[in-house]
Amino acid sequence: MSLFAVEYTYSPEKSSGRDDHRTDHHAWLAELARRHILHSMHPLGDGSGTVMVVDAKDKESVARLFRHDPYSLADLVDNVQISEWTPPPGEFDS
Repeated sequence: MSLFAVEYTYSPEKSSGRDDHRTDHHAWLAELARRHILHSMHPLGDGSGTVMVVDAKDKESVARLFRHDPYSLADLVDNVQISEWTPPPGEFDS
């Protein structure tokens, strides 16, 4: 498996929609964390998006996975950037 950084970009116009789906979105992320797929998640400092670190086979499987996010299903994510990511040694060792 490889690690990938998934960056969501949000538009201010859709913030109320994110509020409506936040509980489902967080439950979906919690399930990914429980399954050891999601390793880290943090909003960007300016509130314009979020960066998540996930473990997956390849970029295509990450894209398929994130199409099931309640935010994606509700068309609340303006852009998704997926990049393979190599953390510093020891960063995510068990």
